[in-house]
Amino acid sequence: MKQTTLTRFLTQSQKKNETASLNKNKASNSDTLVEEKKIEIQYIKPAATIIKEEEIKVIKQKQNEYIQEKPQELSRLKRNNIVDSDEEQEKIKIDCDQFKIDKFSFVGSQEKNKEKKSLAVFVKEDNKKNNTKTSQKGKKSEYDKSGKTLKQSAKLEEEEIDNSQENKQGNLDFKHPTDKINVYEEFDDVTPKWASIGQSRDKNGILHGTQDADPTTLLIPQIEFNKLTKCMQQFWKYKSENFDKIIFFKLGKFYELFYEDAYIGNKYLDLNWMGRKMHTGFPEKAVHKYKALLLDFGYKVVIVDQTETPEQMNQRVTQNKKAGTGNTDKIVQRSISEILTKGTYLYEEGESQMNLDEKVLLVIRKKIISNTIEEYGIAIFERQTNIISLAFIENSDKNYETLKTLLLHMRPVETVIDQHNLPSHDPITKMISGSVLKSVISHLTASNDNWDEKKALFRLEQFYKDKFPTAINFYKNNQVVLQALNGLFSYLNQILILDRVLGCARFKLYDEEFSLQQCMILDSQAIYHLEILQTQTSADKKDYSLFGVINKTVTPGGHRLLRKWICAPLFQMDQIKERQTMICDISKFRKERDLFRQSIKLFPDFERRCSRIYEYSIKTESKAVFYENLSEQRLKEFKTLTKALRLAQEEITLFGQFQINFRSEKLKKMLTFEADGGLLPNVKEQLDEFEQYIIWEKEKDKEIPKPVTGVIESYDQSVAEVQLVEQKLDDYLLKIKKMFNKNNKDIQYVHTKFRYEIEIPDELVQKSKPEDFEFTSSRQGYKRYINQDIKDLVSELEQAEELKKQQLTVFGNFIFKHFQQNQYVWDSLIKIINELDALCSLSVFGDTSEGKMTLPKFTNEKIKLVIKEGKHPCLTNINFVSNSIDMGDKLCKFQLLTGPNMGGKSTTLRMVCVLAILAQLGCLVPCEEMELSPIDRIFTRIGAKDYLMEGKSTFYVELEETLIPLKYGTKNSLFITDELGRGTSTYDGVAIASAVMNYLIKKIQCRVLFATHFRILVEEAKLISDVTNVHMACYIQDGKVIFLYRLKEGACEASFGINVAKVVGIEHSIISKAEEMANFFENKVQKNTEQTLQKFNQIIKEYEII
Repeated sequence: MKQTTLTRFLTQSQKKNETASLNKNKASNSDTLVEEKKIEIQYIKPAATIIKEEEIKVIKQKQNEYIQEKPQELSRLKRNNIVDSDEEQEKIKIDCDQFKIDKFSFVGSQEKNKEKKSLAVFVKEDNKKNNTKTSQKGKKSEYDKSGKTLKQSAKLEEEEIDNSQENKQGNLDFKHPTDKINVYEEFDDVTPKWASIGQSRDKNGILHGTQDADPTTLLIPQIEFNKLTKCMQQFWKYKSENFDKIIFFKLGKFYELFYEDAYIGNKYLDLNWMGRKMHTGFPEKAVHKYKALLLDFGYKVVIVDQTETPEQMNQRVTQNKKAGTGNTDKIVQRSISEILTKGTYLYEEGESQMNLDEKVLLVIRKKIISNTIEEYGIAIFERQTNIISLAFIENSDKNYETLKTLLLHMRPVETVIDQHNLPSHDPITKMISGSVLKSVISHLTASNDNWDEKKALFRLEQFYKDKFPTAINFYKNNQVVLQALNGLFSYLNQILILDRVLGCARFKLYDEEFSLQQCMILDSQAIYHLEILQTQTSADKKDYSLFGVINKTVTPGGHRLLRKWICAPLFQMDQIKERQTMICDISKFRKERDLFRQSIKLFPDFERRCSRIYEYSIKTESKAVFYENLSEQRLKEFKTLTKALRLAQEEITLFGQFQINFRSEKLKKMLTFEADGGLLPNVKEQLDEFEQYIIWEKEKDKEIPKPVTGVIESYDQSVAEVQLVEQKLDDYLLKIKKMFNKNNKDIQYVHTKFRYEIEIPDELVQKSKPEDFEFTSSRQGYKRYINQDIKDLVSELEQAEELKKQQLTVFGNFIFKHFQQNQYVWDSLIKIINELDALCSLSVFGDTSEGKMTLPKFTNEKIKLVIKEGKHPCLTNINFVSNSIDMGDKLCKFQLLTGPNMGGKSTTLRMVCVLAILAQLGCLVPCEEMELSPIDRIFTRIGAKDYLMEGKSTFYVELEETLIPLKYGTKNSLFITDELGRGTSTYDGVAIASAVMNYLIKKIQCRVLFATHFRILVEEAKLISDVTNVHMACYIQDGKVIFLYRLKEGACEASFGINVAKVVGIEHSIISKAEEMANFFENKVQKNTEQTLQKFNQIIKEYEII
């Protein structure tokens, strides 16, 4: 038996109907000892580095939502279309019984395999033979092709999870099955030794897993390569160039997976094993579903398609043999048609768990200017819309705050870097692949001018000549940005989509969307601390983030637009008031709004669909052979899109009937046609032109697109040729009928086993059957035949049909190109639909939220923030106590907040910020009254955490977060901080907190909520006229602290930390001792308060902190 390199296979749990019998045998199996020998995880690794069990469950759950039917078992599929040589077809043919083999799972192990095999072997040692025999009686035997029984090992009572292996293979979900088998007995055809872990090498001969090894390539010894069949030589040729990717290898109408790829397919795609081979597969029509699943798990996928049909193969072999030159291998030729990654795949609706958000690919390049200054060039590619955003960051901040903010705004699912420019130990690389972003890292080497800025401009000149887009002209002389852009171009070229993307790409500046003049800035800290996009913890499936609460959108485009709005709320007061007016106008017509939302909910994702059509207009050099008619599919997709665009215009027009009652001029323009001075394009006029070119004819139960006669002359000729051959077949049928002296419907063509079989009644063929008739099939009273004349005519017909299909592709390119040339028209309509959906979402949020909702008032007369009885919008699931706050009106802008532990300080801090964000979004806010001057930026310093991977302690992170407002804050900013200085000694902490407090008051003069437990700060604040002491109210009853969760003026008398110890349940003797020591310290500190304050003031003056 050959050795395999497949790592640690175990069978999955038996089917439900076998579970009961296995449980009955549990007692008898309990004495069976199983020894697992450890091996290292195989070479195929998902690019994502860390995904925990909870995240795996989420992905599995998302799979179940859109995989409603279990993939069809391959044993039920007829494989009549494998197009290799006869000898290889015989090898590939599998007995149906072999499809019944159990599926396998992955499991961790902790001991080294002494024999260095990459397959975990489970050796049974039966201490009690009688028990084992008894258990085997209850089990259902299975047989392989030779009739041998497949062994099933005993069920373990307890199985330990191997946590040490959890992160070695990224996001694989490690399941622990209840049955284990000796897998050496399950496979005959296993992974070759030169491709196994510990022995495989890259193309330069460097052992995989060592430094400088290229994980994408594989060295195959020539002697071993020559031993492979022609089919396997093709497979290993492409696998050796893409060793880190999953290969979907086309055989006829099926895609096949071999060896380690087959294991991944078995585990994650639920594909059955093909007998005793490491081999799985699925039909061609299921490829979209399966590749999307693997991409969600972080894998990369390579599609290897056939580039010729069996007929073309035979023609090539015959012609080349006659000529004595060329390729005479009797094997269908294949080539790579697609290379798919998570950040570059154009997902269909429903294919991905992150369906509504952009799949963003980010390319980043670093340039070191000095020891303290670095420049970063960034290219951001949104595959769904083909938008390329360019950004430049000059960084002198060791905390990389600007870059962090960009990353959190865009949330790339894949990031391309040069590992020599940004090595794994670089803080940026750690940040990108860290637990917050979890971005897939893809490496692009510096070879072949991949990062050459001059090559970027050269590529652009090929498409734009000298008329570059505005964003390109803006960065035309910026070296590091152009390097990042060429890095993007090089990566897209490697995965074969550069020409398609550049043919319809749109370039823009990243800063346009998030500029300080137009938007409130929410940096990475604010987005994280305020839980804007996602919660840090989730008790159930409901999304309690701010975006999750206000998001009532019904279209994917509206969803994405609202997400951008909430990351960058408005700052200019006139724009805020304009949006408020638009939302109020929509809320006046709730019934009509709801009907409009129900209608647009049925629309497809316009941005993605249009992007696909734009790409279809780009001619590609792909020669892949598909048995499905792609041109027909694409034209049907085009018809669906154009129909939806017509309906979208109708729905907007219908909703616009009420614009006479609207106060917002912008909303009126959005609902008015361009011809009448509005913004709405008349797409109906544009779409009517396409109907002049396409005819939809019904054939059987489906519609077939055909160009109008005269549009594509070559198509008309191909149709005539098909009709001519069909006429020849009809004439030949008449000839057959005359031969039998019958001219009726009893003799006819049928298409069962072959095309154009002649079906003849039994009584006629019994009398006289032509010698050249070959029997094919029969039915009651009839027999079917075919002869060489019919074969020749059918071959001629198929060639004519293939030519017709090619000409339909030409027609499709013509239609799609014409559609792409009118891109601005469709984009204008889609933009209006998206904005109306986002506005309706904010309107619905205001109308359906519980409690009082108020439209905030804005002023520029005075810097202030006043909220009366405000509530946190994300905490409606609890009995939330409302609170009021006055910053800058009657009370001071700087407020020192004290209160008991667990008294609600942090929640109040967050509530103030969240309500300010909602106010500047333009929607209603959950409070009785609210008035504020616009906030240009929100800074947060909340909670305690460390970044061990970056070498940062809790206190370091605390001060790092404090630095940002001190550096970038203005008088229009809002800063909340919770317990600054608690990460170090008391006096150090108080000194830092006091110095920061004074700096904020005297220098920045912004609105501040400063929560603290330091009593000495409270006393100091009493001496500063620009500070107001506020606290979270509580009282003591029967020795217990009762929280009121109400914000009141004045300082809190104590922090009541020992009360928390009581709630937690710490032992009474410890609490008593703590109370005794607390009283002592409190009395001692109180006596020295004045002296300490004098000392602090002296330090501040001496070191010129203020």
